[in-house]
Amino acid sequence: MPPLTERVNFARIVTVLAIVFGIALGSCGITAAIALGGARLNQGFASALMFLGYAEAAVMVLSAVALVVVVAMWIVASFLGNFNRGSSDPQRLVDDRDKRDPNP
Repeated sequence: MPPLTERVNFARIVTVLAIVFGIALGSCGITAAIALGGARLNQGFASALMFLGYAEAAVMVLSAVALVVVVAMWIVASFLGNFNRGSSDPQRLVDDRDKRDPNP
């Protein structure tokens, strides 16, 4: 059975979570700025946008927590994968099957 680091693509998961976090952070800031700027004109508009801001803040917090958990899992899995692999076992860098004589 291959190690966890080979079965799960941690780099892709971390990249997606970081992108989601960045988008949520930016949109939450833009939404808050628009809502606070429009609060003096229309109170209902501002409260509707702040509800959207709260949803974006929740996505931002959840993606940040998931990012921390996945990075911690990645570190633990890579440590355990290297720990379980026998260091005294020789590693085959070249497969002997590739050196077959093409003319038998």
